[in-house]
Amino acid sequence: MRKVISAVALLAASAPGLASDSRFPIWGEKATELGYTLPKPWGLSVSYMDMSNPVRVQEIGLSGSPVLEALEISAPDAEFEGYNTTLRGDLWVLPFWNVYGIVGYTSGESVATIRQLSCNPDDLPEFGDKILCGLIDGIGDAVVGAPFALDLSGPTYGLGTTFAGGIGNWFGVIDTNYTLTDLRKVDGKIKTLVTAPRVGYRWELDGGREFRLYAGGMYQRVQQDLSGDLADLIPELALLLGEGRFDVKQSASSRWNTIVGAQYALNRDWELLIESGFGARRTTFLSLTRRM
Repeated sequence: MRKVISAVALLAASAPGLASDSRFPIWGEKATELGYTLPKPWGLSVSYMDMSNPVRVQEIGLSGSPVLEALEISAPDAEFEGYNTTLRGDLWVLPFWNVYGIVGYTSGESVATIRQLSCNPDDLPEFGDKILCGLIDGIGDAVVGAPFALDLSGPTYGLGTTFAGGIGNWFGVIDTNYTLTDLRKVDGKIKTLVTAPRVGYRWELDGGREFRLYAGGMYQRVQQDLSGDLADLIPELALLLGEGRFDVKQSASSRWNTIVGAQYALNRDWELLIESGFGARRTTFLSLTRRM
C-alpha cells in the first residue's frame, strides 16, 4: 500500500510528485525513498470566505458625560454577517509540517438588538442631569427591540501552521492559525484563533489529477474589544446627550461547527477547494492554489 503525506491551503494536499530542485521540505528525499508522495514545497492561494456567526455581547459601556455613565444598556445577542478575501503563502518545512502567512481584508457587520435601556438618577448629583436621566429612563421601553450595528471591516493578517499525514488513500490534517483584523470604522481589533481537524479520502485520476473529500470540525475563538463615537452606535442618544464614547466587548458564542469539503487537483500545480460549515456558525470557503 502506497504511503501519502498531503496538505496545502486549508486542506493542503498535492498531486503526486516531489519538487527535487528545492531544499524544502527538509528530509524530503528520505521520505520519498520510504515511499511517501510529497507536494511541491511552495504554495500561493487566493481565498474567499463567507460567514454568519452568532455573537455574545458581554459588556456595553458609555462615557463622555455623567448621564451617559449612568445609563445601563443590555443587548446580549448579536449576529455577525460578513466575508473576507485573503492571499496566503505557504511552505512545507518538513514532509508533515507546513507554515504560512495570511494577508487580506474582512468586511462585515455585527447587529445586536437592545433589550434594556435604563438610567438611575440617584447616581447623579446635578439636578439637570437627574431630570434628563429620568426622561431617558421613562422612554427606555420605547427603544427595546431597536437594533444597533457595528461596522467590523478592515485589513486582516496572521500566521498559521498545518500538520498532515496519511496511509494509503486516507489522510488527516490539523490546521491552526491566528489572525488580527484592524478595524476602520471603529477603534479596536478582532482577534481570531482557529483550529480545524479533518480526515478524508483521495482518488487518483488520469493525467495526474486527484479528487479528495473530507469532513471534520472547526474551533474558532473570536474576541472583539471595540470603542468609538456614540453617534456610530446609537445616533438617537448622541442627538439627545451630545458627544460621547462607547466601549463594547463581545465574542463568538458558538466555537465549534461541522465542516465538509472537496478538493480537486487539476495537475501538479493547480488546485481548487470548496468547503461548507454547518451549525450555529455557517461558512462557505473557496480557494485556488498554485504550487511551485
